[in-house]
Amino acid sequence: MKLFRSISGIALLLSVNGVLHAQNVGIGTSSPLSKLHVSSSSSADGLMIDNVGANGDPILQFAIDGMPSVSMGIDDSDADKFKIGTSSITSNTRLTIQTNGYVGVGTTSPLYNLHVTGSRAGDYVAYYQNSSDQGAALVGYSNNTLNAIGAVTDNENGLAFYAVHRPITGAGCAVSAITMSNDAVAVKGMLTPSAGAWLGYGGYFTGGIGYSGGLYNLSDARAKQNIATLEGSLDKVMALRGVSYQYNSATFGKYIGNDARTYTGFVAQEVEQIVPEAVAEKYILSNGANAEGANLNMKDVQHQTVKVVDYVSLVPVLVEAIKEQQLQIQQLQQKIEELEGQH
Repeated sequence: MKLFRSISGIALLLSVNGVLHAQNVGIGTSSPLSKLHVSSSSSADGLMIDNVGANGDPILQFAIDGMPSVSMGIDDSDADKFKIGTSSITSNTRLTIQTNGYVGVGTTSPLYNLHVTGSRAGDYVAYYQNSSDQGAALVGYSNNTLNAIGAVTDNENGLAFYAVHRPITGAGCAVSAITMSNDAVAVKGMLTPSAGAWLGYGGYFTGGIGYSGGLYNLSDARAKQNIATLEGSLDKVMALRGVSYQYNSATFGKYIGNDARTYTGFVAQEVEQIVPEAVAEKYILSNGANAEGANLNMKDVQHQTVKVVDYVSLVPVLVEAIKEQQLQIQQLQQKIEELEGQH
């Protein structure tokens, strides 16, 4: 470190390396535009801050009224990581770049190329916004690994992935998935509890499901055991009561919305007494997730269990009932023919 003890020494240095102009110092330029203006045409030239002391941190500070507000530099005592912090690089560190290139925001030990962490109750840890209506706010792309974007939560009431289409009009979509492979799956949901009453779902929708191309259920004989033909199906069908109904929006409005339409179907408690295999106990989840502010990334955990009916599982009962009824018709037809033959 050069120490100048006289004005003549400073002038000598400037005469060799720079220019002092109207209280601005220029190095490599005769027209400095700021207090210190360094200019170079060399690709390997620049400004170096070097601290040769033991555990010395070469830093650059920005201050207001003499009080450092932002500091940046190398933390020699923490594996030579480059840090940006408030007050100092080791106090309230905001950004860290490790020597391997990993960048950490909110953490000084990033484990990934970009590692963002924070404690933001009711708020975002990271926010992406694209002001153009033609672009995307966040895109993940992978050309040779398994997942382009992964979502994981360790909170038992948390939500790994959340999407909201905010406009109250239009034909947008909260989540869209496309695969171009004949053998792939565009969207996959799976419920795999290790124990319990299976109160959850592989997929849950409020407002209906639209589809094209077929709705399929695993029915391969190799995947089944204890197969037995249904018996007494006609009696079961005769005992079932088809009803028309409207949802009780006054009590269940937060789950089903203000739906005043009339539907046809069954009452689960009645079906359970006749075809218990078609009825289950499941959670009903609120559809009132708030798309604004603090609740955007929080799951509404207010739910209760209700009886649900698997209407598809009633199809085999109807088929066997028709067959039983057809057998009765054939038997009656045979008796009629026998009676007519006696005259």
